[in-house]
Amino acid sequence: MSSSDIITAMSNPLRLLLVDDDPFTRLTLSATLTSLKFSNIAQAASVAEAISIAEAAKPQVAILDLDLGEGPTGIDLAHRLREISPRIGIVMLSTYTEPRLIGSKQQVMPDRAIYIVKQSITSSEMLLDAITKSLSSVAFLSESIAPPSPLAEFGDTQVEIMRLISAGKSNAEISELLFMKEGSVEKSIARLIKKLGLKATRKQNQRVLIAQEFYRLTKNANEPH
Repeated sequence: MSSSDIITAMSNPLRLLLVDDDPFTRLTLSATLTSLKFSNIAQAASVAEAISIAEAAKPQVAILDLDLGEGPTGIDLAHRLREISPRIGIVMLSTYTEPRLIGSKQQVMPDRAIYIVKQSITSSEMLLDAITKSLSSVAFLSESIAPPSPLAEFGDTQVEIMRLISAGKSNAEISELLFMKEGSVEKSIARLIKKLGLKATRKQNQRVLIAQEFYRLTKNANEPH
């Protein structure tokens, strides 16, 4: 049975929650979902609005943008929605190949979440399949429909340290943000430099080299522009 057959076989219209801070993207996605025969689609432009709708309407599937502007991210929202409705399906859409680039405090995707890079979507059927799979009763770790990330070999802390160095943060600021001792940050940076194969010169210090390398890696990871 195809994804469309499964959706059609449901006795009641599937309750969807679409969350994106960009009005045009919401309009486009809503039109796509309507073309897929979904009729019960609630929309939200912010995390607060999404939580309010989730508490009242109890959607069965949430389709979330990863980057929701200032404040909590789509990953943060996904975890909150699971607290409200543990069985809710989660489909995360993003232009980021690597979700850790967003800098979320909740960097781990919830189990049974489907992560789709927008550039990888070639048909509306892919979105339909993701929605169907997110409703699966079979437990699985989050799945990504995306090309391999050039940051895959780096741990979460390493990625976050590189991101913060590139943002101009000092070791003291990084230690405060990541709840690490400043000495631990220094050791992590030293290990990063070795792993990246970087050597400082008189003209370029280590932090500049790390920032340049992070930019190169994130550029390859399709960071939005």
